[in-house]
Amino acid sequence: MQWCINKLRVLPLLFFVVSISTPGLADQGKGVVFYPTDVSEAGNLSYLQDSVRIMLAGRLAILAGIQPHFESDGQVIEPGRYHVRTSLVNNLDGITIFAFVQQPGEESPVATRSAVTGPEQIMAALNDLAGQVGVSFFGVEPLPVHPVRDKQNVVLNDFSTPHPDRYIKKSSGFSLSIAQNELIAEKIVKAETVERYKGTVLPFTTRAMTAGDIDGDSLDEILLAENTKIHIYQLREKRFHPLTSISLPGMLQVHALNVADLNDNGLMEIYLSATTEGEPRSFVLEWHPKTGVEWLHEEIPLFLRPMTIPGTGTVLAAQRGGVSGGTMPGIYQLSLQAELTSSAGKLLPVPDSVNLFEFVFADLEGDGEAEVVSLNNKEELKVFDSDFQLLYTSPSGFGGREIPTSLTRPIRIVVADFNGDHNDDILLADNELSSPTFLTKSKYYKNGQVRGLFWDRDLFLEMWHTNIFQKAIVDLQFLPVPNADESDARRVGRLFVVEPEKGNSIEGYLFGSGATRLSVYEMKFIPQAR
Repeated sequence: MQWCINKLRVLPLLFFVVSISTPGLADQGKGVVFYPTDVSEAGNLSYLQDSVRIMLAGRLAILAGIQPHFESDGQVIEPGRYHVRTSLVNNLDGITIFAFVQQPGEESPVATRSAVTGPEQIMAALNDLAGQVGVSFFGVEPLPVHPVRDKQNVVLNDFSTPHPDRYIKKSSGFSLSIAQNELIAEKIVKAETVERYKGTVLPFTTRAMTAGDIDGDSLDEILLAENTKIHIYQLREKRFHPLTSISLPGMLQVHALNVADLNDNGLMEIYLSATTEGEPRSFVLEWHPKTGVEWLHEEIPLFLRPMTIPGTGTVLAAQRGGVSGGTMPGIYQLSLQAELTSSAGKLLPVPDSVNLFEFVFADLEGDGEAEVVSLNNKEELKVFDSDFQLLYTSPSGFGGREIPTSLTRPIRIVVADFNGDHNDDILLADNELSSPTFLTKSKYYKNGQVRGLFWDRDLFLEMWHTNIFQKAIVDLQFLPVPNADESDARRVGRLFVVEPEKGNSIEGYLFGSGATRLSVYEMKFIPQAR
């Protein structure tokens, strides 16, 4: 049946849904104001302007017991009520419905979305969107993730589809829920959170974070860098214990922090990469609770980063600086024991288009060959084979970090093996761009979400994702739990996440103030029988 005929049946149904949902709820439900849908990019679906908000309101009345109110765009926002504005976008990528929810007392709304491939799936998209809003704001239990399929019954919830559906919790990272791709879970791995360590708010703006057992005592240390200091905390007895703060030279703009033991002395070196007036400045140091800090290399005129290459091990990679804080093509492998200069080392097998802080080596197919997985400055996830042939490109909009300098620095990509099949999987954060797209150097974000992906022959599929952290994720790390009782049927790891405590991190960068929320979650991955 043609959609133009179906639409004549939709509107009466929508009004009926709302009419049967709201009686008896006026006194006990939350007041929610719904405004006309923005259809400026809806194309031939613009006639759904009123239908979208009515259907969303009716579904939320059933799910969450809200009391819907309908106003025009010209109305003054009423205090004490939620306010929902929606948008319908119809383009070559498919149809996306957005909901922007503003809570009482908040100055800005939180965005959610649901994407489908055709108009016959709009009702499903609205149901999904209502579920997300209900979970985020009205205490509704999370709904299971059901894979969206096209007319040929092909699963579409992979990274060829822009922004898979999001699940949100109002806690903004105080707890962590995991939404699982059910089709993937049945065949590959079940992901769960089993522990949340007590979070903490730190009185500084974090530029970069990492974690590891840097002093060899079988306890994880967490390292956070601002432009003037490196702060070290220890995760012990489910709490964060401050160990020390290390002062840094002035005029640094920090953009990366990593740890690795490349000199094989039982202590992890700390690798800090930064710029001074646009020029590369990197530092290598060690810290031990008894001996304090030792600066191994200072003011290195290169960008530095330790990284693991399948079949080779962990090496020290470096890249020369380019114009105005950018980079020059070519990534080199250096020796920590040798003098660190721009002329030393051999070239690593990486395409010239990739810079040092936007890629990892990963054996995605378990064949001993290392693929290159990168996030470029357009926030596209790309995969190259060992011959530099491009195997995969995602839609734009994945990753994203707020660093207002000319050096583009996507979010950290972490390599893991969630299901124990000896094929490398990928973990990364997906921050939603909230600044205008024409701002290419100073970007800022909101609504961060962590995603676990696996490679399925020629594309990435999502195994699991977390609820949304309503601030943008600044940095993340994932490590095995020290001394965990690991077996083929059970794998555990720790997810470390830092986000701004208030506002967004761009405010801290520009005005020199702000705070950081640090959270750690223990996760369990249970491989499923195939």
